[in-house]
Amino acid sequence: MTTRRLMLFPCETGRQDGYSIAVGADVARLAPGPEDVVLFRTHQPSPPRSTPAGQIRTFGMPSAARKAWNILSGRPPFELEAERLRACLAGVDGPFEELFSGEIFFYRALRQLYPDVRIYARSHNFYSLARCRQLLGHHPTSLRHALNLALYSKLEMELLADRKVTLIFITEEELAFARLLSPRVRGECWPVIPAGLAASPNLKPPTVPRLVFFGTAASHTTLGLDILAQKIFPALRANLPGAEFHLFGHGTEPYHDPAQGIQGHGRFVGEGLPFGGDGLFVVPDVHGCGIKLKVADLLKAGAPFISTPLGMSGYHLAPHPHILVEDLEDWAMALERYFRAQASS
Repeated sequence: MTTRRLMLFPCETGRQDGYSIAVGADVARLAPGPEDVVLFRTHQPSPPRSTPAGQIRTFGMPSAARKAWNILSGRPPFELEAERLRACLAGVDGPFEELFSGEIFFYRALRQLYPDVRIYARSHNFYSLARCRQLLGHHPTSLRHALNLALYSKLEMELLADRKVTLIFITEEELAFARLLSPRVRGECWPVIPAGLAASPNLKPPTVPRLVFFGTAASHTTLGLDILAQKIFPALRANLPGAEFHLFGHGTEPYHDPAQGIQGHGRFVGEGLPFGGDGLFVVPDVHGCGIKLKVADLLKAGAPFISTPLGMSGYHLAPHPHILVEDLEDWAMALERYFRAQASS
């Protein structure tokens, strides 16, 4: 007998950002069939349609007022309210034997509408682990980031306590931490990066002392980028006056400061990597939850890069002379040492 499923996803697939790629991997793994109902949250909702991959429905992003109300109510800003979900399912007949919550902020709405049905909830970022790291004081944060950590980790405790929830983690490290918090947790790991991903044997070092950031300057990314632009790169440039720092991607324009050797280019136009991969790419992660798919992109492209131990979570790479893994506070010295070694080789 076929199990009828209701699946909610936080974005549509097909884009090249990490969130969309991870959602696409989940959709492929779940392989919805014609008997399933599949909901995608999107900026541009469209009418329902029936396909061999399920009855596809879309719903919009929360308004600014709704996000503010969620926060004031002690909920994550993107949480879905039960009445909104009920409206999205108008005209859908029959029960569901299984629910898939493609983000944890759909959980409460699903549980309210379906109190007795097992929920499989995808954790794209296990905030409880990140919050513990932040509480240690070893990594910087902002008010917005700290608030998100508090709200999402509170929600995660509800999921861990629900015996009819199976949490789907993105790294084995996060699953292990959840099991330490709650040995009874029902959890699985659905990785997004290919097994056995390794550095290319043809990986070439940069020909000039050039740092390159290639990605979206999202709220969690800016924590590390601010430190890199304001402290680390100036210290590097003081000892290596020819050093360059280029940023490509949505939200990188505010970093533009040519007098300090920093170029914020905005969205990258072209194929492949900026400068054809000639630079040391940077992944200054201080968030430490989820997985940084940009690392996988750089590995596949054969580009040299520097990351933090947190940015390498979920990756298990052999040591490589052109893949640097250093705590962010040690980057200035590590970068100077690396570029001087390349200049003398």
